[in-house]
Amino acid sequence: MVKSGEGSNPSHRIYRDLLGEIANSFPSFHASEVAIAHAVLDNPSSVAQMNITQLAQVSATSVASVVRFSKAIGFKGYPEFRMALVSELSRIQHSGDERIELDGGITVRDTPEEIIRKISHSDARAIQATAARLDVQSFVATVDAWESAKMIGVIGVASGGYVAMDLQLKLNRLGRNCIAWRDAHSALTSIAMLNRGDVLVAISHSGMTLDIVEVITEFKKRGVTVVLITNTVRSSATAVSDLVLFTSARETTFRSGATASRIAQLTVVDCLCVALAQRNWKGTKNSLDQSRYAVGYRSGKKVIGEDSTFRDR
Repeated sequence: MVKSGEGSNPSHRIYRDLLGEIANSFPSFHASEVAIAHAVLDNPSSVAQMNITQLAQVSATSVASVVRFSKAIGFKGYPEFRMALVSELSRIQHSGDERIELDGGITVRDTPEEIIRKISHSDARAIQATAARLDVQSFVATVDAWESAKMIGVIGVASGGYVAMDLQLKLNRLGRNCIAWRDAHSALTSIAMLNRGDVLVAISHSGMTLDIVEVITEFKKRGVTVVLITNTVRSSATAVSDLVLFTSARETTFRSGATASRIAQLTVVDCLCVALAQRNWKGTKNSLDQSRYAVGYRSGKKVIGEDSTFRDR
C-alpha cells in the first residue's frame, strides 16, 4: 500500500488554497521551514518571482532548506512549488479574492456580516480544496480495504470524534461491521475486536495527537490496516499509517477545531462511503431499505413499496 502522494507525481497536484496549506503546516515545520513559510506568506507575489537562491537569502536559510520546505508541503522540489504559487496568485487575482479572505481569520473588529461571509467562504473552500487534494490511488485502496475487512474500527478524539461517529453510522447503514471510539482508552480496551485484514480509520486534523498515534501503533502490531484522514503531510500519525487521505481546511486563532476541518473530513467520509456502496449496490440498497424502514416506523411513518416512499400511518 502507498501513502497519498507516494508513487504519484506531486507536480500534477492541484492546490486550491496553497497559502492555506502552508499556514496549516506550521506545527510540522522545522525552524528553517518556518522562516521560509513566513517569507512566502508575507509576500507571495515577490516569492513567486524568486529563484531558489533568492528565497533562501530572503528567508535567511539555505537552498537545501527551501528544497525540504517544498517537499514538506507535497511537491517534488522548488520549481514545482513556485509554479503552483504562480498559479495560486493568478487564481486569486482572477477571482477577486482579497488577502484577508485568503487568511480567513476572524478579527475582533469584524461585523456579524463579515463573520458570516468569512466562515461560509472558508467552509466552502475546504470542501473544494479537499476534493482537489484527495489522492485517487489511496482513495481506491481504502475502499478495497473496507470491502474485504470483516470489521472496521474508527478512532477520533475531540472534534474528530463527531466524524468518527458519523462514519460508524454510515457504514452500519451499509451493512458493514463498524465500531467507533472517541478516546484512546476505549479503543485500546477493544483492540481484540480487530484482527489482521481488518481496518482502523484514524481521524486527526493535525496528525500529532498522542492518543491517535498510540492507538494506531497498537493496532498495527495486530496486522490491522491503518487509514489516516488528516490535514498535515508530515506528522507522527502520517509516518505510521498505511494509507493517508489528506483534507485541506484551515484553522485560525478563533477557530481551532473549526467546522471547516470537520466538513473537510466529512467530505472524505461521504466520498468513501458512496464508493463502497457502489461496489455492491443491490446489497447496499437492501441494507439502506431495512434501516429506512425501521426509522420510518419510529417517526410515525411506514415504508410502502419498492421505491421506499413514506406514507403517514
